[in-house]
Amino acid sequence: MNSKKSYKKKEEKSKVKNSHVGGKFQEKNPPAEEEKFQEKNPPAEEEKFQEKNPSVEEKRSIKEDFIVAIHFLKLVFKIQKSYIPLMLVSAIFQAALPFFGIIIPKYIIEELMGQKRIKILILYVGILIIGNGCLNLINKFFSAKVELANIRLINGFELHLGKHIMNMDFEKLEDPKILDMKEQAIFPIYSQDALQSMVESLISVIRISITLLGLSAIIAVLNPLIIAFIISIVIINGIISKKAQRITFRFFQQLIPLNRKFGYYVSLVTDFSMAKDIRIYNMAPYIGKKIHDYTEETVENVSKSMNTTAKYFGLNSVTLPLEMLLVYGYMVYQVILESISIGEFSMYISAGNNFTNYITEFIYNVVQLRQMCLYLDTYLKFEQIPSKGKTGTQGIDSVLNSHSIVIEFKHVYFKYPRSEEYTLKDVNIIIHDGEKLSVVGPNGAGKTTFIKLLCRLYTPDKGEILLNGVNINEYSYDEYMKLLSVVFQDYKLFSFTIKENIAFDKASQVLDKEINKALEKVGLLERIKELEKGLNTSLYKNFDKNGIELSGGQAQKLAIARAVYKDSPIVVLDEPTAALDPYAEYEIYTSFNSLIDNHTAIYISHRLSSCKFCDKIAVFEDGELKEYGTHQELVNKSGMYSKLWTAQAQYYM
Repeated sequence: MNSKKSYKKKEEKSKVKNSHVGGKFQEKNPPAEEEKFQEKNPPAEEEKFQEKNPSVEEKRSIKEDFIVAIHFLKLVFKIQKSYIPLMLVSAIFQAALPFFGIIIPKYIIEELMGQKRIKILILYVGILIIGNGCLNLINKFFSAKVELANIRLINGFELHLGKHIMNMDFEKLEDPKILDMKEQAIFPIYSQDALQSMVESLISVIRISITLLGLSAIIAVLNPLIIAFIISIVIINGIISKKAQRITFRFFQQLIPLNRKFGYYVSLVTDFSMAKDIRIYNMAPYIGKKIHDYTEETVENVSKSMNTTAKYFGLNSVTLPLEMLLVYGYMVYQVILESISIGEFSMYISAGNNFTNYITEFIYNVVQLRQMCLYLDTYLKFEQIPSKGKTGTQGIDSVLNSHSIVIEFKHVYFKYPRSEEYTLKDVNIIIHDGEKLSVVGPNGAGKTTFIKLLCRLYTPDKGEILLNGVNINEYSYDEYMKLLSVVFQDYKLFSFTIKENIAFDKASQVLDKEINKALEKVGLLERIKELEKGLNTSLYKNFDKNGIELSGGQAQKLAIARAVYKDSPIVVLDEPTAALDPYAEYEIYTSFNSLIDNHTAIYISHRLSSCKFCDKIAVFEDGELKEYGTHQELVNKSGMYSKLWTAQAQYYM
């Protein structure tokens, strides 16, 4: 029967699809890196939204599932308005299909047992064939439409999820608890098609309900108790299935941390940037052993889960044959008593079989629907994590019109999530308009954190950062970003064209000469002109086999050119010459004023020779601003800067 095939197909989908998640959203941070963020006392806010895995015995109310279902139905409608109406229309046509095979054969058999009129038999057979044929064609048509709609829905949801992650507070993306919560949220969506399955189950419940009403009307004519008997058997099977699915849910929740570790090690194998280190240090056997160990552990867990659920599904295989035996026996008895004809026997048996299959599928879909709501509830909690970084409504026109930008850190304290010690402590500094500030200090002194706070990637725990006397969080986040051109130490280039890597979404509107100006300032223009496609050359070979791989120094120059092109009033350069050779570094230094022009600039570097180009120098140590002044003032002191300068200068003497 079609319903049985559909049920089996869904049942298979509910089993383990991918034991390992190393795909689209796999976490690339190694486990060792995450440990530095983990502390015993998580902040209250994170604790509030930390995912708590439901136990097998946890009871969820229908109201909770209803809230989750409504939320995601609204989301589905927002992503693709035609999806749900399309599914409903498709469900109606599918609901009508079984009745041709149930009712028409009754009349064919009765005609064969009676008058045997050829024309009437041809008519009945014609109705059966044409009716089934037309409905099958219609269902095939809608099936194709639904497949395309599913692709659009999943792609639309990926965009929705991507926007949510991109808009989350940056500090949360470095919190391992939030990363685990993210994995718990997206794992069922990509590994079990939770969103699609929820909608399909809901539509199936509606479709099957329509079919069951028709079947109930047919069976009730003979004996309504048959319906009650079938339903009671199916309910027992439904309870058994629900227990099996709860075990499956617990298994998947326990598997997620293991999958995240496994995904990291698999990513090492396919990450070309790791190839040199893997070969030099002969890491292949070690990584291979890690993958093997995680595979064995996963297989062991899968085996335990499947052995347990197999017992429950085994009980189902016993109860269903028992039900069929009793129903068939009753029907045969009615034929013997001549209470029903052979044709009616055929119809009632077919209706009874279909009713059993459809009520089983109905209960399965209800359980599946609630199960998917349970899975999606973890995503709902993840989606509801508040973001405070994009608060603020004030525009930046007043800042731009003032022609004077003053940045002030007032008693700023900051510590990373789950850390007990402050990374920055009581930082007070004023950066005047057009000033060139060099930020120096040993590793771990808080230099990059200082920049991230200015960029609103983090929010101070105490104190405030002011821009022209206004707390930077009062400004519209998107507007505030227009004020900043930043090159981070771990900058990223994208598999776009060179032009798109500089101008992004405005690349098609910008004249090449505008891009060339920025490239010329960083000394990269001649190299780009040598390329066959020039600015339209793709970086990397992800999407273009003719794409190029820039050297480390060229890539860093391109990142600087991106900042130069943006032409924001505040420029931040974090180790901008780290990958450059001495001559290229000299070029950048000598053209420093040309690059920055009259903009306010903050410059982080371990190479103190760059400090000569700056108006002021801020020296950080242990998260505190220890020294502040000009190069000459600080060299003449016997402080940290003087020691660092002397230590580096001896290698150039």
